Amino acid sequence: MSGGPAHILIAGGGVAGWMFALAAARTLLPLGTQISVVDDGVDESLGGHTLALSTLPGVQDHHHALGVDDIAALRAARGSFKLGESYTGWTSGGAAILPYGDTGADLGPVRFHQQLLRLGTRVPDMDLAGFSLAGEAARLGRFAPPSPDPASILSTLAFGLHLEAAGYARHLRDAALKAGVQTVEGRVVSADRGADGRLCAAVLADNRKISADLFIDATGERAALISGVLGVAWESWAVPGLDRIASAIADHSVPPAPLTRNEALSGGWQRSVPLYGVMASQLIFASSEMDDANAITRLGGKADVSAFNPGRRETPWKVNCLAIGAAACVPDPSASAEHHLAASAALRFLKLVPHRDGGGVEAREYNRVFAAETGSARDLAALFYTAQTRTETPWKAARTLERSAEFARHRALFDARGRIPRSEDGLYDEAMWAAAFIAARVQPRDHDPLANGLNQTALKQRCEHIRQLVANTAQRLPAHGDMLAQLHGGRS
Repeated sequence: MSGGPAHILIAGGGVAGWMFALAAARTLLPLGTQISVVDDGVDESLGGHTLALSTLPGVQDHHHALGVDDIAALRAARGSFKLGESYTGWTSGGAAILPYGDTGADLGPVRFHQQLLRLGTRVPDMDLAGFSLAGEAARLGRFAPPSPDPASILSTLAFGLHLEAAGYARHLRDAALKAGVQTVEGRVVSADRGADGRLCAAVLADNRKISADLFIDATGERAALISGVLGVAWESWAVPGLDRIASAIADHSVPPAPLTRNEALSGGWQRSVPLYGVMASQLIFASSEMDDANAITRLGGKADVSAFNPGRRETPWKVNCLAIGAAACVPDPSASAEHHLAASAALRFLKLVPHRDGGGVEAREYNRVFAAETGSARDLAALFYTAQTRTETPWKAARTLERSAEFARHRALFDARGRIPRSEDGLYDEAMWAAAFIAARVQPRDHDPLANGLNQTALKQRCEHIRQLVANTAQRLPAHGDMLAQLHGGRS
């Protein structure tokens, strides 16, 4: 039986490329595999509009697997903490917060939101953040790390991170080079193929050629290898009515809230990711309502603008080429999935490293899980686009976004009785999906009949106790801005 690949070549650096290199180095370098990154210093790996990462809570597990220290990454990437997401203007009513961590407390099989429905609370009036320490702390601009003591309410906290992409990529690059990864200055533009259809050498812009056994395409949306050479098709998730995206990063002296903000406007929506000393913003908008110049003005006078075309590669692993980052998938920004997908790609590959004589079985399994993960990112974004109630023309068009069969199943179950199906390989757990439906103000027709066995008076008292405990605890937490100033040494 043959061994693993002798040489892995990663086309492109950036967050996705260097993250993959670091993961591979920790596992494969001790086995004698050579790992090379061809990098021209331009980070295209997650797409040109990903100036900052707004991660899901699983970032800590990914960092642990990569040997990355959370605090060191925060310092390198002007980072801040993230306790959830807020949505303003998508539906009538005030801002809705999608909190991370535990919300309330389940009673046996009865989920907490089902308890609120049992009390007659309508979803448009439901304030999950008031029953979530993460949600209330985010609203107050406070933060503390979770407690390992399960008896403490602080154990209910969960958090993601806000990370500047450029600083984070440098941090990953330094770690990968220290681990023994080799770097080649240059830009991969194509590849030669053998008679069997497999790639045999990467072709650089200056016509140099580098041979390898396995090629990782981290060239971003230009997808130089997986599309340019192998011709793997792109599955578009374009949102009807919203066809442009602008991105910018600018100084911001206000202490950042531990919250990613999503604000719907008449001609689109703006996503704000607060970092330490700067704010990264994305504006997804309709060219029929706003020209590029006005979009740039809204983001402070300097921004990059291009077409908005989220989607994914039909098969990211084909023959001996694996696409990662934006070469494989460009999720809608609202899914907060860029970091998870990049880390998952690297770590899942290490469980499926192919032998030099093939990899068809491993590729099929990788592609199957990729489809499930990216599908859940597609569907979470679809929830907010199709549930919003704005009346402007672009938003009416956005509501016609085609729903996948999986999302239609999710929506039908929640519409009926507020239930959430289990998803083995998706990005989001049941609690996250429930919080998302509630943040999107989707009202089910009824609640879980199991909740009818709960005494309403006792249930009301229990919920009020949880609310008071959350409010009192959140008030005592340190200010998020003070924690960041201490972590970053007072330097912005």
